Amino acid sequence: MKTKRRCNVYIIWIIVLLFMQQFISGCATTVTKDLHKKDLYKQDVQKEEMDLVHQKLFRNKCSICHELPDVNAYPYTPEQWASIIDIMHDTKASKKFMTIEDTEKIKIYLGR
Repeated sequence: MKTKRRCNVYIIWIIVLLFMQQFISGCATTVTKDLHKKDLYKQDVQKEEMDLVHQKLFRNKCSICHELPDVNAYPYTPEQWASIIDIMHDTKASKKFMTIEDTEKIKIYLGR
């Protein structure tokens, strides 16, 4: 009878330990998901900030030579925008005030 009782106690302990393990692993998953959400949010904010920087660069640099187009009105692909920007940057006048880095950032902005 003692062995049967001892066996029941072990079974209860095993069940309790399994529940504790499930609870702890569930909490860890929740924390991991929350951290992942925060990382995604942080990346979105950084992307928006970079878009604003690139947009400002586009407005400041491109408006020196011509009126700015409504970029959303043109259904160009990123490759087409890159080609257009390369042609515009290839002029002697634009090279005076626009670096290659500026050109690349504007391509990123227009190709988004």
